[in-house]
Amino acid sequence: MYYKYAKITVRNPKQTKEVRIGSDLKPDIVEPILEKWQSLLDSIADIVNVPSGLIMKLNEESIEVFLKSHSKGNPYHIGEEAPLDYGLYCETVIGTQSKLLVPDATKSAVWKNNNPDVELNMISYLGYPLNWPDGEVFGTVCLLDNKENHYNETYNQLLYQVKQHIETDLRLLISKNELEEKHKQLELLNQVKSQFLALISHDIRGSVSTIDELLKLIIADFESFDKVELINILKTLSQTANSTYLTLADLLSWSKKEALDLKADKTELNLVGLIEKILEYLKYNIQFKELKVTKEFYADEVIIIADKNMMETSLRNIISNAIKYTDSKGLISIKIKKNGEQTVIEIEDSGKGMAEDVLSKLYTYNQLSIDKSKGSSAGIGLIITKEFLDKNDASLSVSSVIGKGSKFIITI
Repeated sequence: MYYKYAKITVRNPKQTKEVRIGSDLKPDIVEPILEKWQSLLDSIADIVNVPSGLIMKLNEESIEVFLKSHSKGNPYHIGEEAPLDYGLYCETVIGTQSKLLVPDATKSAVWKNNNPDVELNMISYLGYPLNWPDGEVFGTVCLLDNKENHYNETYNQLLYQVKQHIETDLRLLISKNELEEKHKQLELLNQVKSQFLALISHDIRGSVSTIDELLKLIIADFESFDKVELINILKTLSQTANSTYLTLADLLSWSKKEALDLKADKTELNLVGLIEKILEYLKYNIQFKELKVTKEFYADEVIIIADKNMMETSLRNIISNAIKYTDSKGLISIKIKKNGEQTVIEIEDSGKGMAEDVLSKLYTYNQLSIDKSKGSSAGIGLIITKEFLDKNDASLSVSSVIGKGSKFIITI
């Protein structure tokens, strides 16, 4: 968040202060509230019988007349600004965060000189600070008179109640803004969940349909298959069933994370053993496509501190995607390197690769879309992968070239 600051001058006691003013995320004052504030100003100026009631707004370099009463003889104009050079009445109110009463500035050594309000014959002043609920300064609400005025206790209480009304409205504006933002987030979350379920549904339906068709083919014409043909079909079934399982595993991981806000249970973990376990699990997929897998580990055991299930899910997603998107007889390279205190895992394939626009959307929920010709579980898996790696203080970077393959680098 970008914060704004203003440097004001307090006359009594004399000092300079830097205060935080409305940040870039503060809401605008809506018309119904402006009308209410206008009515409050007009009423109190009329009751106290003074020519000027003002709501002042503090900016970075100036203080501005935000609203003014419609009372006769009011010398101020909406939008009129004064630089923060004088140490105006309102600056002292903001700097001290307390009420200021000046009965007659012409009789005060503090206020009679270098005072633009006195030049306008506004010689008496009563004002209170106005703040947003987080403490950021909005400005002041004040009354000014062209004659000496000590503003009795009733008038003091009236102006203080106006201050409270205005600050209550500022709180309501913030609450309204927060509710609208939460509503937008909920709408986005619902869209994400709908897309997510559509993607999962598409992947699982397609996989189960493929398994069903192949089984029907075998049953209908079992005697005509020779042993080699039958083994190849069964390998295809195994690969499809495995792919379906991985998709369901991703869905389970996601559901746990969403429902339980899954936290990393970090323990000592042998990275080499984990990768070997994943490759053993995926060996039929690798054999079916006749892929060559090379391994280069800097030690027989590489111990890291991480959540075993999260790391296994993350590495399995990346390696299974490498298998999925690499053509038959392609190459997959897996390396574990040491870089100072960091452990670096590099998983590189000679597959289809990804375009820049696809790379930029890898971890973005609302960019997921169904591509019926290519499948879509990779996008889901990589979202979960990124989430899980983040929870284990591990970073993920991806580089890719169309037609040449992709490279995933995990730094722990």
